[in-house]
Amino acid sequence: MNQLDVLVILGTDHHHFDRLVSWLDDYLEQPGNESLTALVQLGATAPPRRAKGVGIVAYDELQRLMRQAKAVVTHGGPATMFEVRRQGRKPVVVPRDPALDEHVDQHQQEFSRRMGALGLVTLCEERGAFLDALGAVLKDPEAHAVSDEENRRDAAQVAAAVAITGSVVDGLAVRRARRRRDSR
Repeated sequence: MNQLDVLVILGTDHHHFDRLVSWLDDYLEQPGNESLTALVQLGATAPPRRAKGVGIVAYDELQRLMRQAKAVVTHGGPATMFEVRRQGRKPVVVPRDPALDEHVDQHQQEFSRRMGALGLVTLCEERGAFLDALGAVLKDPEAHAVSDEENRRDAAQVAAAVAITGSVVDGLAVRRARRRRDSR
């Protein structure tokens, strides 16, 4: 794969994320998009119809692909979002939804919304928003690039978002522990 248009990173969680893969397939099957190249790091998700799918990508290779791709799409994993930004791309983020059995709780949604509100990611929680965002990034990839200077400038906002999310995740863990204890 010489030029990579779209890289999709789904992480290694054991939950499926077929929803995001189907949205990507929908985009790639639109007239005019047939020549786009896309790679999906699948984790436990079923392979795409149109893009190339691989289970796991080695760390160094994943870093290279993030820098090379015109658009990087990721689940709402905080570490993945930060790594995409560090590699010079503003990620298009689709957080996993626990109501669809894509994750165990809503921490990805909470964190992604916070990062989206800060303008650090392009948040897409619905199919139409995803299709529009991916089209915009592919039309002008450089407008969605992140410089080292931007990453330094945004460090305080990122740290604050991480702290807030940590509190949310801690609260979720406490509630889950109480439910388990109370159900005994």
